[in-house]
Amino acid sequence: MIDELAKAAKAIENAGIAPPQDWHPKLKTLPKATKKAPCARVWLTAEGRIDDIEPLPEEQAARLFKYEPDAGKSLPGFNVFPLYRVVKNPAELKGAAKALDGALAKPDFCWDAHLADGEDFWERTRKVLGQLKERVLPGLRKICGENLNPAETLAKFFDALEKLDATQFQQDYEAAAKIKIREGLLPASLLCYFVDAEKKRKEDADSNVPVPKTSVFLDVRDYTDFPVAHERTIARLNSLLWGNPAGEAPAQNEPAMDDDSRDAYGLGTDGAEEKFAQVALPFLGGVILRSQVKDKPTQARYGLCEALTFRAGSESRKRAKRALTWLGDAARSGMTNGVAGDGELLFAYPAVIPKTLPQLSLMLGAGRDDVLAEQKFTSLAQTVVNQLKGSGTAAANNGELEIFSLRKMDKARTKVVYYRNTTVALLEAASLAWEEGCANIPLLDIRDWSVKTEANPKSRPEPVESGTPFPLKITRCLNTVWKQTGEQAGMVKTFTPTDGLRLLLDGDSQGLASAMLARFNQNARGWLMDVCRRHGRGEISSVADKRFYPAIFGLLLHKLEHRKETYMNENAFLLGRCLRIADELHRLYCGKVRGGDMPPELCGGSLLLSMQENPVATMAQLAQRGAPYIKWANAYHGDDGGLVRHWFRLWGDNANEIKAAGGVPLKRLDHAQRAEVFLGYLASFPKKEKNVDMDVPVGSTEDKPNP
Repeated sequence: MIDELAKAAKAIENAGIAPPQDWHPKLKTLPKATKKAPCARVWLTAEGRIDDIEPLPEEQAARLFKYEPDAGKSLPGFNVFPLYRVVKNPAELKGAAKALDGALAKPDFCWDAHLADGEDFWERTRKVLGQLKERVLPGLRKICGENLNPAETLAKFFDALEKLDATQFQQDYEAAAKIKIREGLLPASLLCYFVDAEKKRKEDADSNVPVPKTSVFLDVRDYTDFPVAHERTIARLNSLLWGNPAGEAPAQNEPAMDDDSRDAYGLGTDGAEEKFAQVALPFLGGVILRSQVKDKPTQARYGLCEALTFRAGSESRKRAKRALTWLGDAARSGMTNGVAGDGELLFAYPAVIPKTLPQLSLMLGAGRDDVLAEQKFTSLAQTVVNQLKGSGTAAANNGELEIFSLRKMDKARTKVVYYRNTTVALLEAASLAWEEGCANIPLLDIRDWSVKTEANPKSRPEPVESGTPFPLKITRCLNTVWKQTGEQAGMVKTFTPTDGLRLLLDGDSQGLASAMLARFNQNARGWLMDVCRRHGRGEISSVADKRFYPAIFGLLLHKLEHRKETYMNENAFLLGRCLRIADELHRLYCGKVRGGDMPPELCGGSLLLSMQENPVATMAQLAQRGAPYIKWANAYHGDDGGLVRHWFRLWGDNANEIKAAGGVPLKRLDHAQRAEVFLGYLASFPKKEKNVDMDVPVGSTEDKPNP
């Protein structure tokens, strides 16, 4: 991601924006704190004893750093293992943790009885504590040197840590942890965890086998002004590490003009052999700017490893780190960054950064669902484009926009999974085409229950207005698999969120649209069948996203050059209408002849899937199954005779239209035609051909047209 950040750094500098805090490369972020896996603050007395343990608020833990000269050895934060490892047989293993949580609520609970079979598992932690005192602490004292005032918090913390005894620390930690666990402030995982005999054997044989750990952060009770776990204290440590008490990183001298002294960006090569720095980002946590591992075949196969593959000196790294920190700042969420979903964090910014940043990433769909629910793509896109055009630059329409997305591959590695350079004019054109594509559907007769309010305490069926989904959010619908019952069967990972951006911004996206439509037809089949089946019976389906599913079909058809002005006159769409008319006649027949007793599926809706595979055989079957209802409609002269004759006339008109469009297809329908069948079934009929409202019972004399 160094290349992407180099462009961002240049844009930020050209805008005259002050760089964010430049954290020392050896200051690393803490593991992400959650309710189940909190960061425990351990308060130390001046004598190095534990005074108390408490959970750090998640927001505070996210703003702290730890000095880590070597992997796994850091201060003030580091990881500790559970105090005890308890071996259970496989049958007991699943319920052991749950049983412990229940036991903690009992007033007569005895730790000793519960942990009688547990083994002391703190040997690794005692070794870490010894290394912290013998190696990390002396290194920190030496770096801080005379710049550290004996009366300030860091000096008092170093003095307390110097007096810490590993054995006493373990005893104090256990006693304090038991109290906090019993109070429900910290999880029982601080104290023990459960394994079976096979897992124990693997852990003993290989120290690399993952074992649960707890993040702790050491603090000192006798602090001055601010405790160790405070941004001011960490900023003070950062300035001392840079060797500059004022808090700024040392300035980089101008590089020599010969190429051997320059890195890939024309700056100095000093520090090119060091490990790349880590940046704390929202949602992703700690992100390393570039991985340098000699064991990777991608680097070793050419005989060039680590820094030799790409020379980036300390100044280039500093610029990249500042750029990523600025772009990923939580204060600019929705503007320069936003959560794309599925572990992705999206960044978007104009190459010429205006004083007022537009909500560019939010417009693309990078944001929380509750925030996006209050926005509409059409209005938001127009606002963003107008802001970018009115930025005051001479070439606003041709102004460049940079968009890239990061995804966490594992705990250590982060990958750029999407990058796109575009312009304001192209974004505007793509947005208008996106809106046009989502509107590429007929007026649909889909309904939902209205929201209850004080003025209207009862829900009523109301038409669902089709909406325009945000680009990054459509893959959530594409990847959702539905059962025939209208229930979600789960999620697949066929498409990533940024595939929605490819569909939006790529000039030629027909291949992607075709693949999406094929998968969407398969995954959303249960959604469509439930909506159609219930619609045919005059009922309302409870499936979600009724505003967006038809719009996505229209968008994908638009990308494949299937315009509604054309496909609504073609046989696939007309076949869907034919099935819908058959269901309307069947429903009227059941209301008049069978006293309202309807089967689970009406004749037309039951043939929706077979129509896609073999239209000729399906139409023959429809003619056979629908013959009684057609014959009845032709001869009916009772109540609501006009309504029956209305649908009977539509049956004949639709048959003539199918004949004029070339007749029933002889081959199975392709994916675009399959979508058109469903759209034909759900489409509203022309106003002069409207059926009565769905909430009017069959047989009612009240003739209310559909809205």
